[in-house]
Amino acid sequence: MVQLGEIQARLRPHVPATLFGLLAVALMLVWAVHDGGYDAETWYWGALVTLGLLAAALVALGDGRRRLPRAGVVALVLFALYVAWSYLSITWAQSPGDALQGSNRALLYLLLFALLLVLPWTPQSALVALLTFAVGVGVIGIVLMVRLASDDRVTNLVIEGRLSAPTGYFNATAALFTIGALVQTGLATRRELPGLVRGLLLAFACGGLQLALIVQSRGWLFTLPLVVLAAILVSSDRLRLAAVAIIPVAGALAPLHRLLEVYQSSQGAGLGQAAARAGQAGLLICGAAFVLGTLVSWGDSLLRPRRLSTGRRRLIGTAVCVATIGGVLAAGTAATHGHPVRFVVRQWDGFSKPQESFSSQSHFVDVGSGRYDFWRVALDAVLAHPIGGLGQDNFDDYYVKRRRTTEEPSWTHSLEMRLLAHTGFVGFALFVGFLLAALALVLRGRRRGDALTRGVVGIALLPLAVWLIHGSVDWFWEVPALSGPALGFLGMAGALGARSSQASATRCAGGSSPDARPRARALARFTGALAVIAGVAVLGLCYLSVREVSLASNMRFSDPAGALRDLARAAQLNPLSAQPGRVAGTIALQNGEYAVAEERFRQSISREPGGWFAWLGAGLAASVQGDSKRAQRDFKVAYSINSLQPAVVQALARVNSPHPLKPAQALKLLVVIG
Repeated sequence: MVQLGEIQARLRPHVPATLFGLLAVALMLVWAVHDGGYDAETWYWGALVTLGLLAAALVALGDGRRRLPRAGVVALVLFALYVAWSYLSITWAQSPGDALQGSNRALLYLLLFALLLVLPWTPQSALVALLTFAVGVGVIGIVLMVRLASDDRVTNLVIEGRLSAPTGYFNATAALFTIGALVQTGLATRRELPGLVRGLLLAFACGGLQLALIVQSRGWLFTLPLVVLAAILVSSDRLRLAAVAIIPVAGALAPLHRLLEVYQSSQGAGLGQAAARAGQAGLLICGAAFVLGTLVSWGDSLLRPRRLSTGRRRLIGTAVCVATIGGVLAAGTAATHGHPVRFVVRQWDGFSKPQESFSSQSHFVDVGSGRYDFWRVALDAVLAHPIGGLGQDNFDDYYVKRRRTTEEPSWTHSLEMRLLAHTGFVGFALFVGFLLAALALVLRGRRRGDALTRGVVGIALLPLAVWLIHGSVDWFWEVPALSGPALGFLGMAGALGARSSQASATRCAGGSSPDARPRARALARFTGALAVIAGVAVLGLCYLSVREVSLASNMRFSDPAGALRDLARAAQLNPLSAQPGRVAGTIALQNGEYAVAEERFRQSISREPGGWFAWLGAGLAASVQGDSKRAQRDFKVAYSINSLQPAVVQALARVNSPHPLKPAQALKLLVVIG
């Protein structure tokens, strides 16, 4: 009984953070396997779960939780102010419904950061949470490799020769497995873990890097050197990290020709065979990495080298960074056949051209991208609306009027551009201030922590490094499977930093009476309760609306009348969203209910005047009812918004023809819109 009591006493400090933290990690992994959590129906219920976890954690911990230092409070307040500014942008956004949904997503990230920040993390409990995340991502990767090796519905995993699963977006998939590989490699350096676990982590990292190579993301490739350099800089033991990373990196490069062959075979009938060869080779090498990694880990545990002085460790760390930069430059020179400058110039010329040129050998050597035009319009939006931006998630309508490409992106494809274009300089300053305050908390506490704390904090920052660097040229904010670990584990690192820097202050505060300020605490509890109720109301109503739209879309052919009823209910649940009207108008038009279709499209227009699709739909409904004047007016508005859309051009050209549009022709135009 005494031994059991001692075990319970040892475990008690780790239980609260481990319990709530593992639930948060489980949510991140669920997002990862459900298209990265991108679908609103997925992340909305995740936001409600996170809100419930945060409320439960605050109630369970009560007055026993540690007080946050000033930097932590500042970070939390600045993030909250950013979210509040995001909600305020609804008032000037052209599409208030999109601004509301984008603000709710920002609220999700605030809740996740706050949850992992307020938990009483210990280095051991944080290690368990990070290990669970690393193993989860590793298992996802191994399952994908098994499916590739067995040619199990490969066309659902690989699109145009590039791996899109599990997130459904190429670059997000590459980033997810890169995050996993970095965390797995970082954990593999920890002697606190058994040798078999460390070997397994290295095998997972090897598999993740192989899958990232199959994705063939150019943004991933070009930002990878900066990501690696950042990983080395935040690591507490740079030499060990660089040494251990040799195993997964070498293992990923060994079957490179097999991995690239998947893309090369995408145009023919050999995709399944190429994927099977890549998967089988990858699994074999992952097995070898597991054996080698385990043996190296056992040897590392048995051999305890002499501890180096701080000066020597810094010298070695600097040497590793310099060697990494030199290796990257040498590899770049070799890959460009001795002409790196010429290669960069060619890539820049291709980047600045909207039209892409494709190669049948590798997507890595393709040139051309729409990002140049996306960023051009985003900068124009910043100059036109410098204070508050366009409104959260309101880039798409602004871009489609000013585009020079045939693409219709919803996002700016850059975190910095997103912050500036969506919420202006105010939102940008608030979010950057939040990041700086959070990192200041982390770094200050890391300097004062023990070796385990410093190591765990460095590992927890790795997802943020990928999210910030690779996310500067892509849209990762909108993918909770990436934003969740980046901001959530930043909160965890901040909590560990607060634990280290505030240990003495906590002991001093423990001597004071917990009832010294009962009124202040009562007010805080009342305010917190109101905030929870408001959060449940906003998130809950929007989630129910999104859910009704999803159900209606699934039954649009089997029960169109029921679908229209569900969509009417969705429009009532969220009076700002234009989506229920668009979907209902399309369903009604497809089923010959033209008056209903026009009514629903008009409802969508009233909520989002800049949406070209609703104007086109309303014009089609008016046209088949014989009102060509109203139809022409609607088509002209749609054309003024989106003059490059073929369906709009065709509808406007035929509205006054001797043969007005028939219902079947109108439906065909909607199919063209897709």
